[in-house]
Amino acid sequence: MTDPLLASDPRRLGGIRLLGRLGAGGMGQVYLGRTPGGRLVAVKTVHGHLADDPHYRERFRREAAAARAVTGAHTAPVLDADPDSPVPWLATAFLPGVTLSRAVAAGGALRPAAVRALGAALAEALTDIHAAGLVHRDLKPSNVLVTADGPRVIDFGIARAVHGRALTEVGAIIGTPGYLAPELIAGDGPPATAAADVFALGAVLTFAATRRGPFGTGTVAVLLFRTVHEEPELSGVPGSSGLRELVERCLDKDPAARPTVRTVLRAVRDTRPPLWWREEPLRSLVLADEPVPEPQDAPPPTVREPSPVPIRPRRGRVATRRGLLLGGGAGLAGLFGYALLRPTPDGGGSGASWDPVVRTGAAAGGARWSLEPGNGGVDALLVAGTSLLVHGTGPGGSASSVVQALAGADGAPLWQRKTDGAASGWWGASDGLLLAPDLGLPAVALESGAVRVRAPQLAPALGWFTSAGGLLITSYAETSTQWRTRAVDPAGGAVRWTTPPGPATVAPAVLGEALLLAPVPGASTRPRCVGVRDGVRRWTYAPTTDDEGVWAVCALAERFAVLTTNGRLHLVGADGRAVRPVQTLARRDLPAGSTALAQAAGTLLIAAGNRLHGVPADRVGDRWSRDTLGLDASWPRRLGGSRTPVTGGGLLLHWRDAGTLEAVAPATGQVRWSARVGGGVAQVPPVVAGPVVPPPHHRPKHRSRHFPGSKSRQKSGTLFPTLRHRAITSCCRRHTGSTGLPGTRGAGAIQE
Repeated sequence: MTDPLLASDPRRLGGIRLLGRLGAGGMGQVYLGRTPGGRLVAVKTVHGHLADDPHYRERFRREAAAARAVTGAHTAPVLDADPDSPVPWLATAFLPGVTLSRAVAAGGALRPAAVRALGAALAEALTDIHAAGLVHRDLKPSNVLVTADGPRVIDFGIARAVHGRALTEVGAIIGTPGYLAPELIAGDGPPATAAADVFALGAVLTFAATRRGPFGTGTVAVLLFRTVHEEPELSGVPGSSGLRELVERCLDKDPAARPTVRTVLRAVRDTRPPLWWREEPLRSLVLADEPVPEPQDAPPPTVREPSPVPIRPRRGRVATRRGLLLGGGAGLAGLFGYALLRPTPDGGGSGASWDPVVRTGAAAGGARWSLEPGNGGVDALLVAGTSLLVHGTGPGGSASSVVQALAGADGAPLWQRKTDGAASGWWGASDGLLLAPDLGLPAVALESGAVRVRAPQLAPALGWFTSAGGLLITSYAETSTQWRTRAVDPAGGAVRWTTPPGPATVAPAVLGEALLLAPVPGASTRPRCVGVRDGVRRWTYAPTTDDEGVWAVCALAERFAVLTTNGRLHLVGADGRAVRPVQTLARRDLPAGSTALAQAAGTLLIAAGNRLHGVPADRVGDRWSRDTLGLDASWPRRLGGSRTPVTGGGLLLHWRDAGTLEAVAPATGQVRWSARVGGGVAQVPPVVAGPVVPPPHHRPKHRSRHFPGSKSRQKSGTLFPTLRHRAITSCCRRHTGSTGLPGTRGAGAIQE
């Protein structure tokens, strides 16, 4: 699926005519082109700041020469390159198809025999790559293309020559968190070897078998920490034919203990492997193609940004397609009115034909409306203003993903835009703008979806995003070990300040004009506080012991709360002075890399692993009387599904188990109500629009201050849980502001 060329795009590179945009990556833009002989090619260009670096050009030249030597049935051959062009470029054979990530999103996890066949194809491809003296370094589902002839490994953009230095290590993180081998994360360890590709191969096979990576989801810092310190989650990988055991060996922390690529190939090779890519629904997905646009001889005098596709509901039509009953709606039994919603028929502009289905009407369970995004899937939610933004795959899990804006009150579609990025791409909202640099979107107006600002300074944010003092503040990586924090003015994209390079930081905390930046565990630097408006360092905080790393920080009243890796909870004033004494928690109950902090109703909330703990803020430093499972805390609660609770109006919502949503009083841990909203475990965190009231059949007989019965005090609000990545359900609730845990995608508040 291609997009039209923009006015700023080149029309020719070498002898290749460019026909359209295929997407964007960390290195630059990818175009569809046609050679003078009529062959279709994929042309990769590089960002301008890389092209201006002579050292990078030399590495690019060596990369192109090495990549030409890669041949094989399961790779995309490099056909031509010009590293000395004003815009360096590299052309590979164009292979119509979809990425493995889209194929799994559309067709579900592969059956065991198909996973083995995929493993054999990838092992053959890696054998060819290694034979050419290269290490791929970025094998992941989006770099595996499923074509009509089978899977192909693509994108040697950050390959490394086995006999030399990294070919493309300037300006980009070297690898993808969740698939990056642990020995490469430290940055000062040994160079990448073939064992790093074997690790990534094991992670890709885990994704193909389970629809998720072996280290789950989360921020970059969390994924890197899990990769180094935690065991992979392989419970969904089939144990038949030794597949799980093989994947486990591939994911060994010790590169020397991993099997070789040839050993993997022998283990998964079958005499009659299935042609799984020719089975439905993948066959139709792979064969689906569009007419290739021919370019104009010259760009038109004026080129406008394609408009988003407005979506207007067609009232009164009954949806008859199977599977319209959502996972969320099934548990909230009741009668719904149906409306089938479609985009404009032409599907032009920047929109993509998504075919979502919204159902509205009262329900006994309290659901206000439900949505299923056609044949695609939901991978992230964001609340901004009065709108709900949904990011997911297009029809049938097509190669392009889609952002759609819905009215929070009734689910009415407002607009949608096609995006270039993967499901895990960074996005955020501030001051009426949606910013999604990782998804290939400029700053667009939340109200209409129209482009407002093009800010190249908003580099893809590989870490976290926050908004403070009217500025957008992001964390991004220059290399695997060098990160920066940057503040950008959303009005025009001007960079206000940038920190010097240093280690990655956990999601920050904002207290007035102060921003607390704490390095991820294992870093040698201390937490530091900088000014929101100027980025100038105000003070640093030294934990009690030298070996204390930081897991999470948050703002708590007039102080910062800092949770360290040895289980100590520090309260730090805005002036950098610690409040004594420091509370010590039991470290064994705080799993590494999965801890977050938030505060609600005077209670500090600690999410650790599959448990949630509430700590009264006014008693921090005292020894609590209740001890549960070795952790001194006021109350613990077990979490299910997405382990990201959200708060609203003095209550906390979390997934208790598969499909059961629970509202808890933070101060006591008492369950106020619970509701069954589907049979699948939610993988995307819910988002809320204020204090939550129970569904009608869950409300207590006696009124309380938590659930006042006066109609004059109630306004409509919305809670949005998501189930199985496929459905969104809106539940009735009351209104004020709310926030999610810091550093988590999908948490936010609707202001009505």
